[in-house]
Amino acid sequence: MSFSHGWVLAFIPAYLIVELIIYYRIRSKAAPLPTAGFIRAFHSWRTRAIRILRFLPPIAIILLLFAISNPESVQSTTEILPSGINIMVVLDISGSMAAEDFQPLNRLEGAKAVLRDFIRGRRSDRIGLVVFGGRSVTRSPLTLQHETLQQSLKSVAMGELPEGTAIGMAIMSGINRLMIREEESKKGDRIMILITDGRNNGEIHPFTAVDDAKKYGIKIYTIGVGGFGPAPYPTITPEGKKAYRYEKADLDEDLLKAIAARTGGSYFRAADSESLSLLFRQIDQLEKSEPQILETQSIRTQAQAVAIPVLLLSICYVVLTMSIVRLP
Repeated sequence: MSFSHGWVLAFIPAYLIVELIIYYRIRSKAAPLPTAGFIRAFHSWRTRAIRILRFLPPIAIILLLFAISNPESVQSTTEILPSGINIMVVLDISGSMAAEDFQPLNRLEGAKAVLRDFIRGRRSDRIGLVVFGGRSVTRSPLTLQHETLQQSLKSVAMGELPEGTAIGMAIMSGINRLMIREEESKKGDRIMILITDGRNNGEIHPFTAVDDAKKYGIKIYTIGVGGFGPAPYPTITPEGKKAYRYEKADLDEDLLKAIAARTGGSYFRAADSESLSLLFRQIDQLEKSEPQILETQSIRTQAQAVAIPVLLLSICYVVLTMSIVRLP
């Protein structure tokens, strides 16, 4: 708490000193009355009221001086401004992402864990999320509300979409979401991160979508996930027990490399969670974004809150004084 007229507070101790001097002078000049020890003093409501009245004016004056000093409370707010970089994450959630070569997680959960850290590090960037299998769905548009985005990412699971790997359709969905904002922006401000472990089998060829990405200046980073050897895929035996079948990843690296090269991005191969995390750190360095934070302060006066007790004390003083004088 601060005071816009803090010098007024200096009058409070000065006033208290004056009050004490006056009180002791009056007390010293008061004539003593003879009393008898056997006479019991009778205290009426008037004597009690007079004792209260003695303290009301000093308290009211002290509070009034405090109000005149104008106490103020300062509230600070922090707002994160957009950096101008828009990032659309396009995540494969097809059945092959269930492979458990990202121990102790499967590919999808490993990718989600790394994405959560990536989002936390890009506070001033608008980030969106598209998931795809046999078709694509937008789970989050471009947003600075990263907590909402994190909740959407957390709820992503396999089995939500028809089976397949429609890479071309997914890229087209990401382009549409990136182009919703029409404002002019600097080169390289629209970025797409495509994460998949499969081969395109959708209706739209990825190169068709890539041509649109080039036209709008969208840079695509592609990440192929999966180990280089046979990967363990969980299955359920007729007895209801969990077992594994081992298959080699059907990853079209040539396609992913071409998509990245045509748009000015880069291709990365992630064989486990640690390498995927390292790749995202590399992307973070390639597309640097300095958080822009706006701090504002609002000042609110508290003089009214102090003035209300002064008014109540004054009313109480008047009522008690009139009651002592007029009532029998």
